[in-house]
Amino acid sequence: MMRVSLGLASLLLGAFAVSHVVAADETPAPKFETDIAPILEARCLKCHGDGKLEAGLDLRRRFLILKGGDSGAGFVVEKPDDSLLIQKIMADEMPPKEEGRLDDKQKALLRRWVATGAKTVAEKETPIDEAEQASRLSDEDRAFWAFQPPKRPTVPSLSNLKSEISNLKSEISNPIDVYVLAKLTEKGLSFNAEASKPVLLRRVTFDLFGLPPTIEELDEFSADESPDAYERVVDRLLASPRFGERWGRQWLDIAGYADSDGYLAADRLRPEAWRYRDWVIRAINSDLPYDQFVMQQLAGDELSDWRRADEITPQVYDQLVATGFLRTALDPTYPGYIEPNEVHQVLADTMQIVGTTFLGLTVHCARCHSHKFDPISQRDYYSLQAVFGGALDPARWQPSEVRGIPFASEAEEARINEHNKQADARIAALTASLNELSLRFRRKRIIQEPIADQAQLDKLIAALIVEPAKRNDEQRKLIEQHGLASVSLTEADLAVRFSDYRDDSAKLKAALAAEAALKKTITRIRGLADIDEKAAVGHILRRGDYNKPGAEVVPGVVEVLAPTGFQLTPQAGYKTSGRRTALARWLTSPEHPLLARVHVNRLWAAHFGRGIVPTIANFGRSGAKPTHPELLDWLATEFAKVDGSLRDPNSGHGVTGLHWSQKRLHRLIVTSTTYRQSADVDPAKSTADPDNILLGAWSPKRHQGEVVRDSLLTVSARLNPTQFGKWANVAAQGDGSVIDTDDEPGRRRSIYQIVRRSQHLTMLELFDTPLMEVNCPERTVSTVPLQALAMLHGPMSDRAAGGLTERVWSAAVTDPDRIRFAFRLLFTREPSATESDRILRTLSELSREQLANKPNPTDAEKDAALKAAWRQVALVLLNSNEFVYVH
Repeated sequence: MMRVSLGLASLLLGAFAVSHVVAADETPAPKFETDIAPILEARCLKCHGDGKLEAGLDLRRRFLILKGGDSGAGFVVEKPDDSLLIQKIMADEMPPKEEGRLDDKQKALLRRWVATGAKTVAEKETPIDEAEQASRLSDEDRAFWAFQPPKRPTVPSLSNLKSEISNLKSEISNPIDVYVLAKLTEKGLSFNAEASKPVLLRRVTFDLFGLPPTIEELDEFSADESPDAYERVVDRLLASPRFGERWGRQWLDIAGYADSDGYLAADRLRPEAWRYRDWVIRAINSDLPYDQFVMQQLAGDELSDWRRADEITPQVYDQLVATGFLRTALDPTYPGYIEPNEVHQVLADTMQIVGTTFLGLTVHCARCHSHKFDPISQRDYYSLQAVFGGALDPARWQPSEVRGIPFASEAEEARINEHNKQADARIAALTASLNELSLRFRRKRIIQEPIADQAQLDKLIAALIVEPAKRNDEQRKLIEQHGLASVSLTEADLAVRFSDYRDDSAKLKAALAAEAALKKTITRIRGLADIDEKAAVGHILRRGDYNKPGAEVVPGVVEVLAPTGFQLTPQAGYKTSGRRTALARWLTSPEHPLLARVHVNRLWAAHFGRGIVPTIANFGRSGAKPTHPELLDWLATEFAKVDGSLRDPNSGHGVTGLHWSQKRLHRLIVTSTTYRQSADVDPAKSTADPDNILLGAWSPKRHQGEVVRDSLLTVSARLNPTQFGKWANVAAQGDGSVIDTDDEPGRRRSIYQIVRRSQHLTMLELFDTPLMEVNCPERTVSTVPLQALAMLHGPMSDRAAGGLTERVWSAAVTDPDRIRFAFRLLFTREPSATESDRILRTLSELSREQLANKPNPTDAEKDAALKAAWRQVALVLLNSNEFVYVH
């Protein structure tokens, strides 16, 4: 046996020890992001992550663990034995047993991470990059035109403009025309002549109503020679309830309104969403000032102490319903399914809706990184998102179908609950009486059968009143022993055999029904309200990942849009954080750079087909520049101006300020000479301004899908004018198309049709009605073959052609008069001689084809053939470009 000296052994052992230490030193210490975070994410974040923060402890980031929760810091650097997190894990107190304990390897890794300094991938973790902490704004950023408050420009001198134009064909109606004319004169151009009365009537009626004018309205306007005849037409249209339906649809696009939650096949319905749609229509019809229109949608729940009020007044109801604006985003969450990634997507979509609607900026591009084009940082994004944290709190998320506002104050709710409690007690007593009555008569029925002694009878009665499926073996055996297994003691049996039972039970059932009818239910408004006064803490999320929170943020606004040093100052109260009210007040300040500009531009685009800023939802650097910047700022300042009457010294026009009135803004636009021009083509203008950017003529517009559908219903006398209330359903067909139902609800205006994300009405979709994945600040206008096919062969057009034929047939006796009626109804004009002759020849040819196999047709057969020919002509007229365009 080989012997080793003690000295050599000591030397070898020492060398081994040194080698072991060196090897240990060379092994990298665990890093949070790569070694520790995966363990925590798999085993701990369910209770200490984004969706839930038990004991106030957040384990998603190193600095959040160090910050700790209700019991103190999660760990002490280099002191695992003093670290609460390590103590809990080593003692198997955490994670909970049902979640599965950590294995020894995972425990050792966590302990070693703390012992070696709790390292991160970066040498020193900071909550967020220094570049994000400090303001990145430069003077150049702040100087960008859209980030400057609009300043009221001086209206150009009309006398100077007239001296430069010798062939001005139209009178100047208001300052809009002066600004437009100033741009035209730079190119040596002027306005077109005013459009004819029929053209103007059709144009403004479709623009303000979304429906064609009637023949009676055409005759009345044509005969009115007064100088303000057109203005009175405009005032009539603005005062009609149809105005709110037309322009409410425009707003619902921007808001991203839908009647379902979305997400593929699930697409659960939102039963109460229609209340927000109705509120929008009523608000627009009542001309609710736009600043209040914005305020109520962002913070209607914060405007009153509705929880502690005696009752919910109609005004408060409207304010609560208005917050449905913040509930339009797709939301797949429901009780039992609250996934953090879905929750944060709801937040992101809500931010996109808010940003494009009120700021006209692509704020949502700063979710994962600071904006690439505009001075909008991630800090700006998450500060703005934090404004909504009191209601949309990921840690206390309320699923879509649960979140809502009870249409009752706390006092009302208590009264209703007490009322229902008493009603339930009476119902229980009546139910017991009915059961006793039934038992008594069931006993009579059994007595009439061969039966044993009283004890057996009682047991048998007890067995028989139990539902067959719930009887035990003893009860089933007892029934079989007495030959009653097939006996069914139903209510019908008792009622047939015993008149007393029939009469008494009928009285009890009537009393039960009456009591049930007296019970009250509390409607839940699909709105948004803060959960309580507690303000959720917001964080910047690195790369938009909710598992990587960075620095805390305070509720705020996009910095470049506010004065230097501006801070949002919420005023808490009414069980709310007050953050959204503070945001709305900042937005609706007349000095705000974008709110008024964005909205007047949106309305301008809807009337003219193109915005003064062509990129409707992007006023930033990557968007288009305004074609008429002075006009935009004049309209914005006029719209937001609330002071007294002024008179512009240069133009001589009265300037009163619109006081945030949307109706007055519409009136200002549609009564302008710019709007009233004809669409006649001028070769000189086509050369100098081929896209009509300078507005030297009217540009024809194609109807939106809803207007096409509503017009088909109107001209065929099939439109149901019922306003408000729950949606009208649609029907999915076997070929994948979706059609409206041919009943009274299905014939309502398109704004009342259900907007189900997975079942979009095909007729509307073909004509570019948006699918509403988030929201739609601006619709596209496409021309595709399927539109023509739908108009020629679709069920909607077919029914419309039939209805139009009946109207034409009953309106006149002769075909020339019928042709005239059809043109005045469909196109708001008289037919030309050529058009009339062509249709007469077509009717004759089609009638002959119908009678080809009838050499001696009767008068009735001739009429039937002519009527069938008219149906084909009616379909062709409905398929003309003129029917779906406004000139």
